[in-house]
Amino acid sequence: MKSKFTTIFTLVLFSTCLIGTSSAAGNAFGSLISENNDNSMVSIQSEPIDQTLHPLIQNTIASNSLVAVMVSQNLKIGLIRTLNGDKYFIRIGDKLGNSSGTITSIKADEIEITEEGKVVSLSVRNRSVTNETTP
Repeated sequence: MKSKFTTIFTLVLFSTCLIGTSSAAGNAFGSLISENNDNSMVSIQSEPIDQTLHPLIQNTIASNSLVAVMVSQNLKIGLIRTLNGDKYFIRIGDKLGNSSGTITSIKADEIEITEEGKVVSLSVRNRSVTNETTP
């Protein structure tokens, strides 16, 4: 019985090794953005990007994601992920977007940017829990 179990286990293990090999293209947990794909998120903007500018002001406001917000009585900070995946801490008064937007407000779940006379909001995109109590 033990010999039969060992033989079956070895056969299953060997077949798993043969079948289990996969390429990155067939990996369901691999990158969702292909470097050779022309339909990637990098093509959101049709204008050429000035690489000499800071990443927070290279693209439109909507191309950024607000990842987190930290608000206390003395300090308000947000964490922005840019289109290329870099993350930056931002504060009120910082520039954001390629149309001279300025961060004017940081709230518990969003930031407000004033750009060309209008207010644009970015909400936290991965918000799951809040510690804020509503009065």
